[in-house]
Amino acid sequence: MNQEKTGAFIAKRRKELNLTQKELAEKLGITDRAVSKWENGRCMPDLSLLQPLSRILKVSVNDLLSGEIISEEEYRKKSESNLISIVDLNMLKSFRYAYFWFYMLAVLLLIYCLVKNIESSGVLALILAYSTAMHYYRYRMKRDALSAIIIAGGILGTVTSLIGFIVRTW
Repeated sequence: MNQEKTGAFIAKRRKELNLTQKELAEKLGITDRAVSKWENGRCMPDLSLLQPLSRILKVSVNDLLSGEIISEEEYRKKSESNLISIVDLNMLKSFRYAYFWFYMLAVLLLIYCLVKNIESSGVLALILAYSTAMHYYRYRMKRDALSAIIIAGGILGTVTSLIGFIVRTW
Protein backbone atom coordinates (compact mmCIF):
# COMPACT_ATOMS: atom_id res chain seq x y z
CA MET A 1 0.00 0.00 0.00
CA ASN A 2 1.48 3.31 -1.10
CA GLN A 3 0.00 6.51 0.36
CA GLU A 4 1.05 8.65 -2.59
CA LYS A 5 -0.38 6.22 -5.13
CA THR A 6 -3.62 5.86 -3.18
CA GLY A 7 -3.87 9.64 -2.85
CA ALA A 8 -3.35 10.18 -6.57
CA PHE A 9 -5.99 7.52 -7.27
CA ILE A 10 -8.51 9.22 -4.96
CA ALA A 11 -7.86 12.56 -6.69
CA LYS A 12 -8.21 10.98 -10.14
CA ARG A 13 -11.48 9.20 -9.30
CA ARG A 14 -12.89 12.30 -7.60
CA LYS A 15 -12.15 14.41 -10.68
CA GLU A 16 -13.59 11.75 -13.03
CA LEU A 17 -16.82 11.97 -11.04
CA ASN A 18 -16.75 15.79 -11.22
CA LEU A 19 -16.54 16.19 -7.44
CA THR A 20 -14.61 18.90 -5.64
CA GLN A 21 -12.63 18.10 -2.51
CA LYS A 22 -15.26 20.00 -0.54
CA GLU A 23 -18.13 17.99 -2.05
CA LEU A 24 -16.37 14.69 -1.34
CA ALA A 25 -15.62 15.82 2.19
CA GLU A 26 -19.26 16.80 2.80
CA LYS A 27 -20.47 13.38 1.61
CA LEU A 28 -18.10 11.75 4.10
CA GLY A 29 -18.74 14.19 6.94
CA ILE A 30 -15.13 15.36 7.14
CA THR A 31 -13.16 18.46 6.18
CA ASP A 32 -11.80 19.20 2.72
CA ARG A 33 -8.35 19.50 4.36
CA ALA A 34 -8.53 15.78 5.19
CA VAL A 35 -9.28 14.97 1.55
CA SER A 36 -6.38 17.20 0.50
CA LYS A 37 -4.02 15.34 2.86
CA TRP A 38 -5.07 12.00 1.34
CA GLU A 39 -4.65 13.25 -2.21
CA ASN A 40 -1.19 14.65 -1.43
CA GLY A 41 -0.13 11.34 0.10
CA ARG A 42 0.43 12.81 3.56
CA CYS A 43 -1.96 10.38 5.26
CA MET A 44 -4.49 7.65 4.58
CA PRO A 45 -8.24 7.75 5.12
CA ASP A 46 -9.46 6.41 8.44
CA LEU A 47 -10.49 2.77 8.32
CA SER A 48 -14.09 3.74 9.09
CA LEU A 49 -14.16 5.86 5.91
CA LEU A 50 -12.83 3.26 3.47
CA GLN A 51 -16.19 1.70 2.57
CA PRO A 52 -18.12 4.97 2.22
CA LEU A 53 -15.25 6.48 0.23
CA SER A 54 -15.03 3.48 -2.08
CA ARG A 55 -18.80 3.63 -2.66
CA ILE A 56 -18.67 7.34 -3.51
CA LEU A 57 -15.71 6.82 -5.86
CA LYS A 58 -17.37 3.70 -7.36
CA VAL A 59 -14.42 1.40 -6.73
CA SER A 60 -13.75 -1.47 -4.36
CA VAL A 61 -11.94 -0.93 -1.07
CA ASN A 62 -9.16 -3.11 -2.50
CA ASP A 63 -8.86 -0.82 -5.55
CA LEU A 64 -8.79 2.19 -3.24
CA LEU A 65 -6.01 0.78 -1.05
CA SER A 66 -4.03 -0.40 -4.08
CA GLY A 67 -4.30 2.98 -5.79
CA GLU A 68 -5.53 1.39 -9.02
CA ILE A 69 -8.33 -0.71 -10.45
CA ILE A 70 -7.33 -4.32 -9.82
CA SER A 71 -7.94 -7.08 -12.35
CA GLU A 72 -9.75 -10.26 -11.24
CA GLU A 73 -6.51 -12.27 -11.46
CA GLU A 74 -4.67 -9.88 -9.12
CA TYR A 75 -7.57 -9.28 -6.73
CA ARG A 76 -6.79 -11.93 -4.08
CA LYS A 77 -3.05 -11.21 -4.04
CA LYS A 78 -3.62 -7.47 -3.69
CA SER A 79 -6.30 -7.88 -1.00
CA GLU A 80 -3.93 -9.95 1.15
CA SER A 81 -1.15 -7.42 0.66
CA ASN A 82 -3.49 -4.54 1.51
CA LEU A 83 -4.75 -6.31 4.63
CA ILE A 84 -1.20 -6.72 5.90
CA SER A 85 -0.48 -3.06 5.13
CA ILE A 86 -3.56 -1.94 7.08
CA VAL A 87 -2.42 -3.95 10.10
CA ASP A 88 1.04 -2.34 9.83
CA LEU A 89 -0.51 1.13 9.53
CA ASN A 90 -2.67 0.61 12.61
CA MET A 91 0.35 -0.65 14.54
CA LEU A 92 2.30 2.44 13.50
CA LYS A 93 -0.52 4.72 14.67
CA SER A 94 -0.68 2.98 18.04
CA PHE A 95 3.08 3.40 18.43
CA ARG A 96 2.78 7.19 18.16
CA TYR A 97 1.71 7.61 21.77
CA ALA A 98 4.19 5.04 23.04
CA TYR A 99 6.86 6.84 21.03
CA PHE A 100 6.12 10.16 22.72
CA TRP A 101 6.08 8.78 26.28
CA PHE A 102 9.16 6.66 25.67
CA TYR A 103 11.10 9.74 24.59
CA MET A 104 9.87 11.73 27.58
CA LEU A 105 11.08 8.98 29.92
CA ALA A 106 14.37 8.66 28.03
CA VAL A 107 15.05 12.40 28.24
CA LEU A 108 14.37 12.32 31.98
CA LEU A 109 16.73 9.36 32.34
CA LEU A 110 19.44 11.17 30.38
CA ILE A 111 19.04 14.27 32.55
CA TYR A 112 19.23 12.11 35.67
CA CYS A 113 22.40 10.42 34.38
CA LEU A 114 24.00 13.78 33.63
CA VAL A 115 23.06 15.27 37.02
CA LYS A 116 24.28 12.21 38.95
CA ASN A 117 27.33 11.80 36.69
CA ILE A 118 26.28 8.27 35.72
CA GLU A 119 27.23 6.55 32.45
CA SER A 120 24.47 7.46 29.96
CA SER A 121 25.52 5.65 26.77
CA GLY A 122 23.28 2.70 27.70
CA VAL A 123 20.26 5.01 27.80
CA LEU A 124 21.35 6.55 24.51
CA ALA A 125 21.61 3.06 22.98
CA LEU A 126 18.08 2.30 24.17
CA ILE A 127 16.73 5.52 22.66
CA LEU A 128 18.46 4.89 19.35
CA ALA A 129 17.27 1.27 19.21
CA TYR A 130 13.66 2.29 19.82
CA SER A 131 13.84 5.12 17.31
CA THR A 132 15.34 2.79 14.73
CA ALA A 133 12.51 0.29 15.26
CA MET A 134 9.89 3.03 14.77
CA HIS A 135 11.51 4.19 11.56
CA TYR A 136 11.66 0.60 10.37
CA TYR A 137 7.86 0.37 10.70
CA ARG A 138 7.51 3.68 8.87
CA TYR A 139 9.86 2.42 6.15
CA ARG A 140 7.73 -0.71 5.72
CA MET A 141 4.72 1.53 5.03
CA LYS A 142 6.22 4.27 2.86
CA ARG A 143 9.49 2.81 1.49
CA ASP A 144 11.04 6.27 1.58
CA ALA A 145 14.77 6.95 1.33
CA LEU A 146 14.85 9.16 4.43
CA SER A 147 13.63 6.33 6.67
CA ALA A 148 16.19 3.95 5.15
CA ILE A 149 18.99 6.42 5.92
CA ILE A 150 17.69 6.97 9.46
CA ILE A 151 17.50 3.22 10.02
CA ALA A 152 21.11 2.73 8.89
CA GLY A 153 22.29 5.59 11.10
CA GLY A 154 20.20 4.32 14.01
CA ILE A 155 21.69 0.84 13.78
CA LEU A 156 25.21 2.30 13.64
CA GLY A 157 24.51 4.64 16.56
CA THR A 158 22.92 1.88 18.65
CA VAL A 159 25.84 -0.49 18.15
CA THR A 160 28.37 2.28 18.86
CA SER A 161 26.54 3.35 22.03
CA LEU A 162 26.26 -0.24 23.24
CA ILE A 163 29.96 -0.85 22.68
CA GLY A 164 30.76 2.39 24.51
CA PHE A 165 28.50 1.40 27.40
CA ILE A 166 30.04 -2.08 27.69
CA VAL A 167 33.62 -0.71 27.52
CA ARG A 168 32.97 2.01 30.13
CA THR A 169 31.11 -0.21 32.59
CA TRP A 170 33.63 -3.06 32.53
